[in-house]
Amino acid sequence: MEFILTPIAFLAPIAFVFALAAISQVGSLKKDIAYLKSEIEKLKK
Repeated sequence: MEFILTPIAFLAPIAFVFALAAISQVGSLKKDIAYLKSEIEKLKK
């Protein structure tokens, strides 16, 4: 059983870092979309 868990334990921190990076990317995308929406509203006027 230990043989199966060892690679997973090794990869867990890497997966965690990728998850944090993905979360921050989503946050910045939401900001970009909000900014673009406001720009579109300005153009409509």
